[in-house]
Amino acid sequence: MPNLLPVIACLSIICLSRNLNAQLNLQQIGHLPYAPLTLAGCKAYVDSTGGEWALVGTSAGLSIVDLNDPAQPVERFAVPGLPNNWRELRTWNGFAYVGSEAVGSGITIVDLRELPDTVYWKVWYGDGAYDSLVQRSHTVQAVDGNLYIFGGGNVTSGCTIADLDDPWNPHIIGKYTLNYVHDGFIRGDTMWTSEIYEKQFGVVDISDRTDPQLITTQPTPGAFNHNAELSDDSKILFTTDEVPNAPLGAFDVSDLNNITLLDTYLPTQKPDKEVHNVRVKGNFLVNPSYGGQLTIVDATRPDNLIETAWAVVGTSLVWDADPYLPSGIIFATAKNEGLFVFQPTWQQASWLEGVVTDSVTGMPLSEAKVFVLGTPNADTSKFNGQYKTGAALPGVYTVQALKAGYQTKTIPGVALQTGQVTMLNLHLAKEVVATQNIDKEDDIRVLPSPFTDRLTVEMPLHSRWNNPSTVIWLTDFSGRIISEKKAAGAQTVFGNLETLPAGIYVLTAQNGQFKSQPVRVVKE
Repeated sequence: MPNLLPVIACLSIICLSRNLNAQLNLQQIGHLPYAPLTLAGCKAYVDSTGGEWALVGTSAGLSIVDLNDPAQPVERFAVPGLPNNWRELRTWNGFAYVGSEAVGSGITIVDLRELPDTVYWKVWYGDGAYDSLVQRSHTVQAVDGNLYIFGGGNVTSGCTIADLDDPWNPHIIGKYTLNYVHDGFIRGDTMWTSEIYEKQFGVVDISDRTDPQLITTQPTPGAFNHNAELSDDSKILFTTDEVPNAPLGAFDVSDLNNITLLDTYLPTQKPDKEVHNVRVKGNFLVNPSYGGQLTIVDATRPDNLIETAWAVVGTSLVWDADPYLPSGIIFATAKNEGLFVFQPTWQQASWLEGVVTDSVTGMPLSEAKVFVLGTPNADTSKFNGQYKTGAALPGVYTVQALKAGYQTKTIPGVALQTGQVTMLNLHLAKEVVATQNIDKEDDIRVLPSPFTDRLTVEMPLHSRWNNPSTVIWLTDFSGRIISEKKAAGAQTVFGNLETLPAGIYVLTAQNGQFKSQPVRVVKE
């Protein structure tokens, strides 16, 4: 296998040299620490004078932060609440509605209309037949004169709907009860429910808010749907799943009888740390994520999502972010590190797309990996040979394509331009094989392939690798180390691999100065 090892080494250098503390197109301009308090949800607010505010959910209540000098954010008011790590909030018509998982927290209603001078607040627990039953919530939404309370449990663990004709005194008018709802997104007469324990999102008709009706459901890529938001034209739904290695998904929902997954996305700096909430800003997605990450993705082409900005602010969960203030700044809540304020650059992606084919037969090739070297971006060709990838910044790149049984194809000097699609079809020649299978190291056997949750590495007694000093690495096809183990005699087991994304992986053994040929295995 003459071509694969240098490629893996090269990609490993690229991966390891990436600075996890770097920022691209997200300039941090302000920071407000809160320790020992932790942070949760957040929402922007603009007062009657045009002043800009960050409303921040903390473990002690609601923090109201003056952002008129974004380099020096200042807390002006603190509204108390029962201690809890979960606190979410939304605003409507000059009022904030704050909920938490703490039993007895109800919904704190905050009158913001007299900012910057003062605020008033009270706690609401329901009304009428539901008086005292709104004890807690997981998330809330306030849209078009209605309050939506998700994951409460007493009225329903689905969604409780209250009208806000009197914003200070909500009136419960209906509920959706079919499943637990973790969060929801409302536009017009449709509610998109994140039904996390059902591994799906739901589409609910709320034209009659007294009697919501389920239209359809759809599984999500990580089977643990945390939140979802629609594109501005309501044709694409972007979803997140709150489990490691689970990607953000982009679904075409223009035909509810044929919902289609178009593309998926993982943060480039720490791909195993998933997006927590997705926020849609025009053609861009703002993604507060686990692992201290905040990213921006260009979703102009929802079937080819490209990350164009990122910042790593620490190690804890970046819970939420808000990009909607008139000034154009973004603020984000890192659970342990505090409130961060950024000046974004809304960089459009540079896309690369094409078809991978057999150079002799012209037949399309699936499962070919196409890399834009020097970037974290790659794609795997589909059944029709089509691949779609790109770069965050314009420039001249080297493109590389790999597929088991084919010679590596390297094309230097590929120019990618901002906001444009560069078409590049790739024709791969079959690898010439003499007496040795290209995926077979004589002294190493790996099974099963394809694998699902575990791999066993077998080394016969006569093998130079059957030695306690041998180290075995499992890497992905970009060279990133997934797991490392010392050889354990005739059999070494790599377990707990069920969360790995499907694709091609590589096993390599080293004993002193001797290094084995890479052995490729496939994850289903």
